[in-house]
Amino acid sequence: MSDYASTSNIGVPSCGITCHEDYITFMPMPVVSKDCSDAISPPDQRMITNDFTTRIYVSPPDVPYDCNEMFTTTVYDKNDNGHQEVISSIGTSTIELTDKSEMASSSNSGQLPMYRLGSILNYPDSLTAYGHFAHYVPSIQEWVTGKTQFYTFAKGCYIEMYADQNGLNPDAIKMDGLPLSSYGYKLNHMNHFTKTYGHFIVPVTGYGLHTIESGANYVMYVICKNVLGAYDAAGYVAGFNKRKVQDSD
Repeated sequence: MSDYASTSNIGVPSCGITCHEDYITFMPMPVVSKDCSDAISPPDQRMITNDFTTRIYVSPPDVPYDCNEMFTTTVYDKNDNGHQEVISSIGTSTIELTDKSEMASSSNSGQLPMYRLGSILNYPDSLTAYGHFAHYVPSIQEWVTGKTQFYTFAKGCYIEMYADQNGLNPDAIKMDGLPLSSYGYKLNHMNHFTKTYGHFIVPVTGYGLHTIESGANYVMYVICKNVLGAYDAAGYVAGFNKRKVQDSD
């Protein structure tokens, strides 16, 4: 992925109404090493929707040079139908979300870091992206609990929060000291890994620092549109933990 990104190239049918490049920066995660053919437990599990997503890039784990292991992950759609994807051992693999509303993945092949190429999409023309951003997508085992601080611009910003089944009640989540139910939030339920997760999108106004607080396990992203113009966006993950990995025999 280059510093400059667009959903497609100008002049091709998949571009949508218009295509504009946007400058993106993000912090890649260190590659996680493992022994050849060792499985990890619990599995590496991640999820994302297409609300602010164009595609996901997946990186393989680091293994010894003479290892010929094939890395795979099971990718699930909204209806929890899964299919197996082979992850390239020499680069990144791509999962497109322009044609699906959400995805979840599960793998025992090792830690498979994922990165979102995010976009501000105006439906139904979901192919025209008004700005891009990129950030790490933590696994469920890296989600946080408690209070998280985050920063927004004065307007045009949203938080996107994914929470486990203990975080489905908006009255139990507080943003800047007030229940999430007092804001104009959108809630979508996601059913994966035999559990129900909550996906919240909440507009945030007010320049500067804010806080979100929940007793559930959650991950939160901040997305801002019209940052330096109509075709510029910004987005980042507000925080995550380091997962504990146990090799399984």
